[in-house]
Amino acid sequence: MKKTSKKKQKGIAERKTEVKRTHDVPYKAIGLGTLLWLIVTWLFFGHGIVRTPTLAKGQKVPSTITASVDFRCENLSDTDLARSRAAASVPLVFTIDPAPAQDAIRIMGELFNRLGKHAVASTNEQPSIIKSMNDLIIKSSIDATALVAVVPTNAIKETKSVVLTGLEQVMAKGILPDEYRITLFANKSNEKLTIASGTDTVGRTVSLLDLYSSRSAIKAITESISDRPRRELLNRLLATVVVENMSYDKEATAAAGKLEADKVAPSIQRYPEGTIIARAGDEVTDQIQLLIKRHDEQRIADKDALEQSLEILGNGILLLAGLIVTAVILRVGNTTMIRDPRQLVLMILLSLFTLGTARLLTHIAGYYAPIAPMVVYLVPHVLAILLTGILLGGSAAICLGFWTSFGTAVLFDQSFSVFALGMVITVTAASCARNVHRRASLFRAGIWVCAVKVIYVLITAILNQPNLPTLGWQIAAAVISGMLATILTILLIPAFEKAFKITTDITLLELSDMGHPLLQKMAMQAPGTYHHSLMVATLAQNAAEAIGANPLLVRVCAYYHDIGKMAKPEFFTENIQHKENPHDDLSPHMSALVISSHVKEGLTLAKRHKLPQPILDAIEQHHGNGLISFFYHKAKQLQGDGKTSMADLINDSDFRYGGAPAVTPEMAILALADSAEAASRSIEKPTPQKISNMMDDIFAGKIRDGQLDYANLTMAEINAVKHSFIFSLSNMLHGRIPYPKDNDNHTAKSTGKASAPAEQTPKAG
Repeated sequence: MKKTSKKKQKGIAERKTEVKRTHDVPYKAIGLGTLLWLIVTWLFFGHGIVRTPTLAKGQKVPSTITASVDFRCENLSDTDLARSRAAASVPLVFTIDPAPAQDAIRIMGELFNRLGKHAVASTNEQPSIIKSMNDLIIKSSIDATALVAVVPTNAIKETKSVVLTGLEQVMAKGILPDEYRITLFANKSNEKLTIASGTDTVGRTVSLLDLYSSRSAIKAITESISDRPRRELLNRLLATVVVENMSYDKEATAAAGKLEADKVAPSIQRYPEGTIIARAGDEVTDQIQLLIKRHDEQRIADKDALEQSLEILGNGILLLAGLIVTAVILRVGNTTMIRDPRQLVLMILLSLFTLGTARLLTHIAGYYAPIAPMVVYLVPHVLAILLTGILLGGSAAICLGFWTSFGTAVLFDQSFSVFALGMVITVTAASCARNVHRRASLFRAGIWVCAVKVIYVLITAILNQPNLPTLGWQIAAAVISGMLATILTILLIPAFEKAFKITTDITLLELSDMGHPLLQKMAMQAPGTYHHSLMVATLAQNAAEAIGANPLLVRVCAYYHDIGKMAKPEFFTENIQHKENPHDDLSPHMSALVISSHVKEGLTLAKRHKLPQPILDAIEQHHGNGLISFFYHKAKQLQGDGKTSMADLINDSDFRYGGAPAVTPEMAILALADSAEAASRSIEKPTPQKISNMMDDIFAGKIRDGQLDYANLTMAEINAVKHSFIFSLSNMLHGRIPYPKDNDNHTAKSTGKASAPAEQTPKAG
């Protein structure tokens, strides 16, 4: 029976102190990494090897480029010349304005009508008709009476028919201004031109010789009239109404020329193997860019399926090597993250966003060459690195930046300059995101990143020597992408925090506000615990700074770690003050149960107020599964004194907290600070030596009990934390000079003399 009890006791103790151990091999991380590698390989090379244009128009060719295969390419200059000739061969397009012909026919028709009325009118009516005729031909110097004189009554109808018919025919054919003959058709007497029909540029084509001038048009109208005086008078009269009605349509001519130019096939030339595509120092032109593109396409097309597969495999292996190096760096820099699938998924999503955008940009650059010089500066490295640095820490940001820079460099034909740019951005952004406590700090980070990118653009400009417009666009791309990434980071941080249950320093800073309802409630209901939490926060923050841990995290966690004591504040020493101790009426087991319950109560309260996971961890881990030594020893003492039955075995697992040992340096510092601050209250007349001795005991006890086994702290760091506590407590618990008792107060008052101030009568201690 005794053996069974011991066995049972051992089982309970092991179960209470059990800590979940992870597998030596992070299978989930390996699976996620493999999935990432497959996705990126398919994303980059799923449709074969695609060369990314890297030479910008206007820059200098860094080294001579020679064709390694025979290929065919369009000769842009020959094609442009042929199309220019085709466009120039198109007849000029003119339009005829119908209004002048209509006005001329109306005026001349009305004039001959009045001339007919004059012939049959009475003598009294004729003057008014003459006047009305003069009003019609006011622009000419001819008097209507002269017209009456040369056109007899029997010839009015015939003359009218000749004039109106001639006007209609001549002006419909077109009267070309003399200025066009001089400017557009100089020395081209037999040139062809097109007269558009309405909005249709495909009209009738006529010869320049077939078109009238103003003089020839008038002559053509009156040449059938045999009577010379009548013909000469009509010529003078028609000069006022027969005007040039043709105008040059520049847009229609250009459109017709473009249609004709588009019919010209590109001029394709053959470039044999060994042809120099571009010489070192040449300025990159559209022709050079097209030659490089066609050469790469032909080189890829000449490869058989096996060669292409091997090239894709080689690039895939290169990506795998980069991913493995990234995993090794991550494992060395942050051992816990490699085993956290949630954080790994976040890093994978951010890296896929960066690499996917890079692939999209290269795809666009293949169709729209002008953006090729800006592509490397538009890749959103900054967004992923800033988000990773703020959400997961600087080491994770460096790892992600290395991976995305490496992957982008592979995409850009193993370009070292692309990798260098990515790493420069990575180091800058990760450094700026390290201490971001306010959202305004992100704008400063964005400005730093933009400045570094601009400097990199200028450095590469010295080597590549692009023209000024290209350099300007590259600088604009660097600045715009950097600032846009900063704005998106500010907008996306809350969403990523909620989706991946991550707490950033920005959120912690908001929780450090002492006006938080929970802290205010604790200050009212458990003032001793509130003061204890503030003291623990000071101790823990100083110690965290001493070893390079997160001081803000440990300070905020210290504020909330004991909120569970608000459920029964009177059962905790710091809140008892001068009241009776309620534990005097409880058994040690019951007291231990009440004390340990504040962990569970704290977790419930924290979840109700939606506090983030680090604070939940602090509540659970600040006591770990440590022993409640006071009541444990009290129970053993009672058993030794015979006040309890020997059958009631003292099981130390019944006197342990139900939490788990600290698993991060911050939680370990909090646990040590909590014990150190509570124990320091029991020191009478504290001195640095007494404090040092007590800290030795506390730290040795924690190590012996296994509470620091999983905290990822070295003995040197533990020692630094201990010395920080000793220094802080020595200053916090300093002794004061006692004030003298005012025994002669009454005498002093009666004699009118005051007692000596305390500062003048110091006492030792």
